[in-house]
Amino acid sequence: MSQESVELNFARIMPAVIGEMPVGLTLLDLEGRILYYNAYAAKVADRKPEYLGRDVRELHQPQSNDKIELILNEYKKGGKNEHHWQVIRDGLTVGVRVAPLVVGGRNVGLIHTIQVQGQSQDQEPA
Repeated sequence: MSQESVELNFARIMPAVIGEMPVGLTLLDLEGRILYYNAYAAKVADRKPEYLGRDVRELHQPQSNDKIELILNEYKKGGKNEHHWQVIRDGLTVGVRVAPLVVGGRNVGLIHTIQVQGQSQDQEPA
């Protein structure tokens, strides 16, 4: 198989891989509007089609909005740090990671991933 053939096959399957991977993926612009989410994010993070284009802060608990605002402001200023934490959702520990979405060397948004890590035993709900 030629390199060109491999690249074409890879480009063809990537939407399916991203859509069905066992990690929740949500993309936001720098204003906090939801641009995209995959099937796992819909299941674990309660993403719905009507949320596309809406500010993610409208959909989160108020105590989360300060953290969201700080991260968005950091990325607007060109920051590249990843942020990660855990929350408890429906008795499950969920790992959250946030990183800048970089295109052409500049931040254009935010990549938000979530993954269920297991049953929670000792942690308090977030």
